[in-house]
Amino acid sequence: MRAIRWFLPVILILNLAFVAYAADKKQEVWAPITPGPFTTFTAPLVEKGKFSVQPFYFFNIARGVFGGDGHYSSLAPKDYKYNQQINIYTSYSPHECIELNIQPSWQITNIRRGPSSAESAGFGDLLMNARYCGIDESYWCPRITGLFQVKLPTGKYQKADPSRLGADIIGTGSTDYTYGFSFTKGIKPVLWHLDLLYTNSPQPVRINGIKTKFEDNYSVNGAFEWMITEKIDIMSELNWNIQGDKKLDGNRAPDTGKSSLVWGIGIGYSEKDWQMLAGYLRTLLGENVDANDTIGVTVIVIF
Repeated sequence: MRAIRWFLPVILILNLAFVAYAADKKQEVWAPITPGPFTTFTAPLVEKGKFSVQPFYFFNIARGVFGGDGHYSSLAPKDYKYNQQINIYTSYSPHECIELNIQPSWQITNIRRGPSSAESAGFGDLLMNARYCGIDESYWCPRITGLFQVKLPTGKYQKADPSRLGADIIGTGSTDYTYGFSFTKGIKPVLWHLDLLYTNSPQPVRINGIKTKFEDNYSVNGAFEWMITEKIDIMSELNWNIQGDKKLDGNRAPDTGKSSLVWGIGIGYSEKDWQMLAGYLRTLLGENVDANDTIGVTVIVIF
């Protein structure tokens, strides 16, 4: 009798699992072609053997700053700070489950502070990553893709020119490693995305002779794309990022950490071999970051 009491629940569970599996196989997975969000990684990969190029253009205008206490302060009258950023995200898929990416960036910054003004341009830090899709999307389960990313310090990070008002400092000087997971699930008429990222800077770097160690960085990004037609979607996303105070010569430097919450909205258009997205992003909250209003445009071309 004791064996039967254990055996019957096991059989019931196996039957329920089989029924769910069979129902899963009968249900069609809805996975429309879309441009994706501006910042949030999406789980789908480029098709095997395909190569894609995705230039991003961002025009950021700082309306003020969020201080270390999170309070907002607007810029002084006649002061301004704006920059133009161009990123080129290129992808290649050597295998149906693997995608390789590289992203160089170029930035032009203009600043006016009191009677002084400055302009500077240069390459930012270089990003390289590899993504692996371990779980395909099913009726009940989202597509899940893992990520490993390396940031190389190719942007200028020290020996700032005082006449440039800080506009010539584009990089951080550190080599960073990012680990994370991306999730995508289609539930008609909305495509949902979520990614969770952790960034570590294991080695300190000398910046102007000071041994600088950056704290770990955590990001949570979420987005949805609402398909209003087969080719047009409305996108909205939230990007949250936090990093602790850095250490200078082994000592914690108070009020040097950063955090931000950025909201974005845009409209996308998709064809089989190319997609585009245009929209607006705004820094809602933060600590030790610019309060930016941003216009963004991106185009994806698949070869």
